Amino acid sequence: MPSRFTQAPLAKAAAGHATRAMSRDIYPRDRKKARRFSAPMNRTQKPEAAGVESDAPVRPTEFTTAGLPLPTQFSAFRGAYRGVFDMHLERVSAGGFPVRQDVWNLGRVILVSAHLPGPQHVFGLCHSRSTTLDHWYALVKCGDASPEAPAEPIHLSFHCLADPFQTEIGASRLLVAFIPRDIFPFGFDFEAIRDRPLDSGAGLLLMDFLVILNRRLPRLRLSELAGLPSAVRGLLALHGTSPPAHQGAARNAIDVRLLERAKRLIDRKIEAPDLSPGSLAEELFVSRSRLYRAFEAFGGVSVYIRRQRLLRTREALADASDTRSILRIAEQWGFADASVFSRAFRSEFGVSPSAVRRAGWMGGDHQRERNAIVERSQEASLEQLLRQLRS
Repeated sequence: MPSRFTQAPLAKAAAGHATRAMSRDIYPRDRKKARRFSAPMNRTQKPEAAGVESDAPVRPTEFTTAGLPLPTQFSAFRGAYRGVFDMHLERVSAGGFPVRQDVWNLGRVILVSAHLPGPQHVFGLCHSRSTTLDHWYALVKCGDASPEAPAEPIHLSFHCLADPFQTEIGASRLLVAFIPRDIFPFGFDFEAIRDRPLDSGAGLLLMDFLVILNRRLPRLRLSELAGLPSAVRGLLALHGTSPPAHQGAARNAIDVRLLERAKRLIDRKIEAPDLSPGSLAEELFVSRSRLYRAFEAFGGVSVYIRRQRLLRTREALADASDTRSILRIAEQWGFADASVFSRAFRSEFGVSPSAVRRAGWMGGDHQRERNAIVERSQEASLEQLLRQLRS
């Protein structure tokens, strides 16, 4: 989007409105309807399974580091994101790391609203190397406003958990909206928005939408949010639409539909030992060349299948409750040769299968801190909630 567009009066006015709204409202002050972190929904249940009626008021799970020893506050905050983000402190002032955070489970969208300690406590954030998630998320950052100093500009960017990304955060307010990849139509031009600031008119609309949604959530009911995924998708589509210069690179509609069908079939048959490009083409009634063309952006059909299987082995290896041997896990997902599996795994993720197994079973200090908190609260972790978006 040309930079001159961001200087238009309408965009400036929208940016000012979004900044003021963020400063006032990104962290809801209506605590009466917030579900305390000490008594949230059972970690293994979805809202429906926990007995929440479809027309019940929306209620968040609250997380706070208040009451924890100051030296452990950042570890607790970091542990709450295990399996999603890795974090480390860049700059910190005295006084610990006070955080208040709401996690809103909205069905097909997970919204995280956080009140952070601000620019005196800067931390680095990157995508977890151990994650098997491929969700997209909108990241909104803003600082405090005061009579002496204007609010920092709102920053909105869009990222995928499956891709490398790192940033520094010194904001006082943070909104993160996680969205499963499959709510977007195949052929959606993610490259137009991936890892880029969305500072045009369409980006300002999405920022306003997320800020206002966060403010209104305590007064909404689940039945009123059925169209939320479509609304988010529509606002992102304003950015994701390919510009005319790139229209020639877009897949035609036929290949897009084929890709959708093929991915669903692969997901259903991922454990089948005879799953191959040939068997897929035969079952889809298409030629191999047409199937290869549909998967060209993924490196080919075989590469896509192998990556999906490797992702599932990594998920099992990181699960402390899965006591099977590494070889048995590999065999389940089509890797009969241990050395071939180990090389493929290391090539894909940069670590060995045994390292992922040790990390899942043992963890670090921040994981033990998080486990203690979760055991007290019986809360579903953010990682678990994001996995439910796929089901």
